Amino acid sequence: TGNYYPTIFFNEFWLLRDKLIAINESVTELPLNLEVGPISMMKWQLFLQIDQSFQIHRSYGSMLEGEADELKRVFLEGNPYLLVITMVVSLLHSVFDFLAFKNDIQFWNKNKSMEGLSAKSVVVSFLCQLVVFLYLLDNETSWMILASSGIGVCIEFWKIGKAMHIEIDRSGRIPMLRFRDRDSYASNKTKEYDDIAMKYLSYVLFFLVACFSVYSLMYERHKSWYSWILSSLTSCVYMFGKRSVLSCFLL
Repeated sequence: TGNYYPTIFFNEFWLLRDKLIAINESVTELPLNLEVGPISMMKWQLFLQIDQSFQIHRSYGSMLEGEADELKRVFLEGNPYLLVITMVVSLLHSVFDFLAFKNDIQFWNKNKSMEGLSAKSVVVSFLCQLVVFLYLLDNETSWMILASSGIGVCIEFWKIGKAMHIEIDRSGRIPMLRFRDRDSYASNKTKEYDDIAMKYLSYVLFFLVACFSVYSLMYERHKSWYSWILSSLTSCVYMFGKRSVLSCFLL
């Protein structure tokens, strides 16, 4: 007939969940606003690709419900200059994390002696990193932050194997990991100083952790006892600082 029928794209990309209206038997009338307009091929393909990307991430569990809306809200309500700065800072943060991981792995991979190094500080660093990772996992944090924290936990556990001998004890019903000091660490003064620091520092830290945990239980809300324990431990890690604890060991 010579007529041209263009493709109709029903665009719901910018429709956020908090703008939806629940429909039930009590609703008899609703406003309907339609905006009709042309769209370029590039913009149409961009909307489709982003929407499909969100669906793929949801299917794999790498994106939680509501994260897509938060990302869209950044583009709708955020300052474009602030958005660009945030993206640049996030990119730099990822690059610096990668460089820190690389340098840490290179140092411990080449290290053959524990003389002058603290094995207990490595264990404390692993425990702090593990607490933070479990806290982020319990609070359903973005997968990108979880991935960075999870890699850090794996590296810290690998460093324990470099700082100490790890053996598997199969004498009981359940195999257990046994940690034994390396000869280069047990024969120098660092172990003696580590034992002294651990003895006195643990008294102060345990007291402060217990006091903060009771305060958090009385004045803050938590999803469960597990969340309360993680929240208290994570707050103590951030409050007293992993670096501060390690500094005390090194001093």
